[in-house]
Amino acid sequence: MRRLRKNSSGQVLLLAALAMAFIISSVMVYVYQTSQNIRWEERSSQLNSFIRNVKSASRNLVIGSLANISWGGSNETLGSNLQRWESFVESHYYLGECAFSFELSEDYPYSSGLRIFWGTNGFGVSSAKVDYSLNLTDENGETTTRYSVNVTTHITINAISQWLWGQHLINVTIHVFNEDSPALCENLTVYYKDQSGNWHEAGLLDSYVLEDYGNGTYLARFTVGPPRVYNREIRVECFDQREIYVKATTTCQDV
Repeated sequence: MRRLRKNSSGQVLLLAALAMAFIISSVMVYVYQTSQNIRWEERSSQLNSFIRNVKSASRNLVIGSLANISWGGSNETLGSNLQRWESFVESHYYLGECAFSFELSEDYPYSSGLRIFWGTNGFGVSSAKVDYSLNLTDENGETTTRYSVNVTTHITINAISQWLWGQHLINVTIHVFNEDSPALCENLTVYYKDQSGNWHEAGLLDSYVLEDYGNGTYLARFTVGPPRVYNREIRVECFDQREIYVKATTTCQDV
């Protein structure tokens, strides 16, 4: 088991913004080059390649937008980035007509393509869902592709507090998921609330240990001195390896 480095979240918003700009510029250049070369290659193979590249870039765009939004960016970021992407794809297909469109999911629990819920019951989720349609027409025929992109990071946490020798021995178990599969964190920070209702970073305690099991499961252990506090609240903040931010709060089970 390895230790996970402490959170440097003060830099994440800037990094997410830079990553967003890089993603947009990179996929634009790549799709442009693909479209330029497609006229010299066998049509069906190159069409499949073009569609695959657009689908991959569409997903990356959602990831970058969600990373920005989850760490304080405007909810409008997703729609505005997708509008730019839609316009670019349509204007840089040179073999015929291209109709590219997107629709932000409104299926519950999504609103304008987003589901961000950071609960107090040990569950937190940051998610975006977009439906796409890509129609390509040239002298040889028409190809229509419809696909959905769902990017979801969620965590579940539970905490146990044991009063022993005049101190609280606290264990916090954290599970991290990307699209419902176990995932790793880039940064993870644990907080605890004192008897006055103030939050403190557990990582600043000398007793703090954070163990990474390498499979999306983490265990934070630390000791808090008196006075005794029942039903102590614990909060966990996480950036996954895509820089998507999510957090959740729970109440310690006193044993």
